[in-house]
Order: sequence, then C-alpha cells, then structure tokens
Amino acid sequence: MDIERSLSLSEFCLAERISKSKYYALRKKKLSPDEINIDGVLRITPQSHRRWREKMIALGKSKAVQLEVKRRRELAEIAGRAAAKSPLHISKRRRRR
Repeated sequence: MDIERSLSLSEFCLAERISKSKYYALRKKKLSPDEINIDGVLRITPQSHRRWREKMIALGKSKAVQLEVKRRRELAEIAGRAAAKSPLHISKRRRRR
C-alpha cells in the first residue's frame, strides 16, 4: 500500500531545510502550510505541502518580492562600502609581528 504520509513539524522543517523559528515566522505572516492538529500534534499533509511549495514558488516570482530582493542587495552593498571605509575595518588594522 503506497500512501503518502503527513509530516510532523520537525520533519517538514528538515525536508524544507528551514529552522523551526523560520517556520513560525512564516506562520506569523500567514505563509505556512495548512496544518492539522491530531490530539495536540501538528501534522502537515502531503497535499498541503505541495500547495505550500507552489505558493512559495509563485511568491518568489512576484514583482514585489523581486524588488525587495534588489533593494536589500543594494542596502547590503552600501553597508559594505561604509564598513570598508571605517578606520576600524580589519583591512586598516596593523599587523602584529
């Protein structure tokens, strides 16, 4: 009998290579997969897992997300340049002899 089984929260996070804290952050943003509660144990069905993956793929392709990624990359570059100019930057330290 080949039945796809549901995943526990730990199994889901392991399968998707995300931490539990990331999962809870996604859940807070209403971006987690649908859960079923079986006597206090959260389970994620295979169908819910598939729908979540499709939703994440579509979200990653959205224009708003791409703009946010570009904005964060630009901010990181600015921060990197500012850090390199700092007199405390590692490249400006004297070598010990």
